[in-house]
Amino acid sequence: MLWQRLTAQRALTDIPVQRGGSRRSHTPLMIREPEADWWAAQARATVTVAAVREADTGWHPEQVVARLAEVAADDELLVVYGSNGRTVQNPMVSELRTLLPRREVVPMRVRHRHGHLLRDAATVEQLLDAGRLPVVVTPVATMHDVTAEIASYLRADRVLRVLRTDDGADLYQVWRRASSTTRTSG
Repeated sequence: MLWQRLTAQRALTDIPVQRGGSRRSHTPLMIREPEADWWAAQARATVTVAAVREADTGWHPEQVVARLAEVAADDELLVVYGSNGRTVQNPMVSELRTLLPRREVVPMRVRHRHGHLLRDAATVEQLLDAGRLPVVVTPVATMHDVTAEIASYLRADRVLRVLRTDDGADLYQVWRRASSTTRTSG
C-alpha cells in the first residue's frame, strides 16, 4: 500500500524517475509561452464608445447602424444615444439586434444626475464584461457629458462620434487613448 502511494505521488510530479538500471536520459518536456505583452493584449479587448445624436443619423440611420455593427464585431462597443424621446426602444436598438443576432443589445436610460452616473457606469461595465452591447439613451443636452464620464470610467480606448456627410452619416474618431508603451519625459 505504501509503495502504491509513493508511485502515485511521483507520477503526479514532473520529475522524471529512472527505474531499474536503465541509463537512458529523460529530457523534460519544455513548453514555450508567448511573451508577456502578447498575454496582456489578449486579456483586454478594445473598448470603443460611440456617441450618436438622433438628429445626426439623418435620413440614413441604416448606414450608421451598419458601421456600429462593424465596430461591434471587433471591439467591445458602448453606444451613447442622445435622444429627447421618452422611450429607450428605438429603431437603432432593433436594427442593431437584427445585424448582431448573437449579441444581446441592452438599452438603458441614463440621466446625468450627480451621484447616479457612477452607478450607471458600473452597470454598463458589467454588461460589457458579460459580452452584451449596451445602448445608453440619454437626453441630447447631456450626451457629451455622459459619454465623457462613462468613457473615462471604463478607461475606453477610443471615442467615436457620428457626423453628417454628403452621403448621409459616418463614424469619426474624436479621441484615442495613448498607447501604454509610449513614454513621456518629465
